[in-house]
Amino acid sequence: MGRSCAVSLFVALAVVTLATTACMRFAPNYPTTHLAAHRPDLPVPTGYEYRKTASPATLERHSISADGQYETYALTLPSVGDSGQRQLLVTAHYLKTKTPGKKKLVIVVPIYGSISFASRMMARQLVEWQKQDTNVLLIRDANEIFDGEIERAPIMITEAELLQGVQQCVTRFRYAVIAIRRLIDWAETVDEIDAARIGVVGFSIGASVANVAMGIDGRIAAGAFVLPSTKLHEIFAYGRVPGWKESIDRVRANLKLTPGELARKVEPILRSIDPIYFSKSIDPTRVLLIEAAQDSFVPAQARKLHWEALGRPRIIRIDHDHKAALVLSMTFLSRNFTERTIAEFFDEHL
Repeated sequence: MGRSCAVSLFVALAVVTLATTACMRFAPNYPTTHLAAHRPDLPVPTGYEYRKTASPATLERHSISADGQYETYALTLPSVGDSGQRQLLVTAHYLKTKTPGKKKLVIVVPIYGSISFASRMMARQLVEWQKQDTNVLLIRDANEIFDGEIERAPIMITEAELLQGVQQCVTRFRYAVIAIRRLIDWAETVDEIDAARIGVVGFSIGASVANVAMGIDGRIAAGAFVLPSTKLHEIFAYGRVPGWKESIDRVRANLKLTPGELARKVEPILRSIDPIYFSKSIDPTRVLLIEAAQDSFVPAQARKLHWEALGRPRIIRIDHDHKAALVLSMTFLSRNFTERTIAEFFDEHL
């Protein structure tokens, strides 16, 4: 009994400490002068092409919100190809506002293969936001992008096996981008969606996917990128992907490579999915960038280069690390700062 009370007291103290000390802090922003709004059209690397056809979508009504303001549907599309994972469907929840007239659409991109609370909270905030002028597509794809062959790292003994595993990750990333474009194809056929007012918001690796999709597809009129990952070859080679450090250390030991040597070997493959390249064709006035100023997952130099490549858009720098910035900005501890800021951004730009 005494031990149980002690544990309860410890938990209570921990909660109080978290609530009182884990408040939002903001780092100084970079200079805010945008680069030219009219950016050059860049050649799109191979692998992102697909044939636009009438999408054989399946739409199934699931529920209605407690206040009766919106309905939720399950939307499924067949994948464009085999990514090496079991699920061969693109899945999303379609949150449809019940007020009359055409609405803007925001596509919410999750942290693939990780917790979904940020994307779920964002979707709900958008559809319930003020004017009831937003329909939402919440991508529900649970498949990871950076997994698969890399998980074989303890028995990966050749460079060819390594590069094959990295290429599989690249294929999954491209399929995720194509999935967004095909969801837009579907949205263009829906009466209650204004196809001229489509936006995208993503979190972490989902922000990278959203960023690349916007750089490729001009139908996306505005984008909010929350803690995007850039310079992916460095993240890969230095084991910064959560849960990967031991596996990457084994790969480097097997191949007798330093982190820098490994980064140079995988860079040519990962270049085709790195947001920095695709950002150079995006209008910076149509972007909101949120970063973690103490991010050890995405290095400071990579974050600065990404902001520059985007044309110096509006940026909010949360003075925490990657995980804490995401959690704090999406919970009651900050009164859901990120959700409100992004909803206001889409109100202004869509």
